[in-house]
Parts: sequence; C-alpha cells; structure tokens
Amino acid sequence: MTAHGLHLTETGTGPAVLWVHGYTMDSSLWRPLWELLPGWRHIGVDLPGHGRSEPFPPGLTLPQVADRLALVATETGARRVVGLSFGSTSALQLAIQRPELVQRLVAAAPTLAGTANEPAAKRRYQQLTMLHRLTGPGEQLTDLWMQSPPDIFRGTERHPELRRRVRETVLRHRWTELADGSMDTLTAHRHTTADLRLISAATLAVVGAEDMPAFTANAELLRDTVPDCRMLTVPDSGHLPLLERPETVADALAEHLR
Repeated sequence: MTAHGLHLTETGTGPAVLWVHGYTMDSSLWRPLWELLPGWRHIGVDLPGHGRSEPFPPGLTLPQVADRLALVATETGARRVVGLSFGSTSALQLAIQRPELVQRLVAAAPTLAGTANEPAAKRRYQQLTMLHRLTGPGEQLTDLWMQSPPDIFRGTERHPELRRRVRETVLRHRWTELADGSMDTLTAHRHTTADLRLISAATLAVVGAEDMPAFTANAELLRDTVPDCRMLTVPDSGHLPLLERPETVADALAEHLR
C-alpha cells in the first residue's frame, strides 16, 4: 500500500509499530526481526526515493519527511517508532516535531542531523556522486557504497545471507538524490540538544559494540539529553545491530515497545 507518496509494508496484528530503514535500504530488510516479534502490527515505511516509494521531490527537507511520517502514524495509529541509522534521523525528527504521536521510540545506530557523524562517510558520499556521473546506478556504485571504511556494512561480513540481501536491496536503489542534489537539502537540517529535549517518548538508543565511535557518542548524547532515554549496546555487532543480531535485540525491543 502507499500513503502520502510512501510505500508501506504491513504484517501481523496487535499494536502498530512504524519501522524506518537506513539509507539506500527499504522495509523488506526488517522481516527476520519482525518474525521474532509476534503480537505487533509491523508497518515498514520506504523513505522517499527508496524501495517502492516515490522519488525525492526537489527541495525535500527533513521536517517535511517527518510531516509525511506523522500522517502515516496518524492514519495507522502507530505510536511506536523504530529507526535505524539514517532512518533514526527521520524518527527522531518525528518525535521532536510531533511528540504527541510518539510514545515509544527506538533509535538504532542513532544518526543526528547536521552533526559530524563519521568523516569517512562524507568522503564516501563524495566518491559516490562522482562515480554516479560516470556509471549511473549499478553494481559499481553498490560495491563502492558497501566498502569499508566507513564501516557501515562491515558487520554484515559475518552474516553472508544478510549481506546478500542487503546488497540486493542497495542494488535496487535508484540514486536519484545523487543526480539532482536532493540529498543536500534533506541533510541540511541540524538537531540541537534543545531539540532532543523536546522528545517526550520513552526512548531506547541502540548501538553496536563495534560501531563507529561517532554513533556511540550519539547514543550517549541521547541517553544524557532526552528526558526518558536509556542506552543498549549490542555485542558482536556493527552499525546495523537490528539487522545483524535480530535474535539478540528482539527481547529488549519487545520489552521497550510494551
């Protein structure tokens, strides 16, 4: 189904949970974790320009993405939101903008808008832009994006089936944001500590024990700034702990979402 230009994947019955994926991914990657979380109505949203959602509209901003998520949350009744990596940026913005809509929040590999999350990631994005001009979408762009450093996908190397599924998902990504610069306006927003204090949701900041230092620092900042926040460190995992270790995080997520 599609709502407000965003493709939604829905499964299960029970209280609704809205799931927001990472950059170049889509909601199909959540299914192994959803299978470990019965009793919930899981609603995976494909962000603009991702999966089966509409392309990035020109000039799209992070608050506008949060507005769309707010409409989805309102229409589906989802008051629990889970965001991973870039998806956590959108989830945090939703909780800041519309705190009355988010009662429970999970920010995994928390990514704060407008902060220096990882210098190598910025360099890789510049490389992707240059390669896209030469080759367009395809295997070369996908393989460059998944190389380390930055160690965004490094943790998937220990999980060949997961890495295969992630690569297939990234390979489907259209990369229109590289062609027209629309990613620039989306990432121009900045989260301040004053913004984070507006979050009223009970919040769980999840970080892999082997994630890049910037994201551990982000999780610690959330823990120390958001009024009701605790931090969970997932052992033997990198930047994508919810995908790399679904069996490890499932119980903690279920407890928090309840």
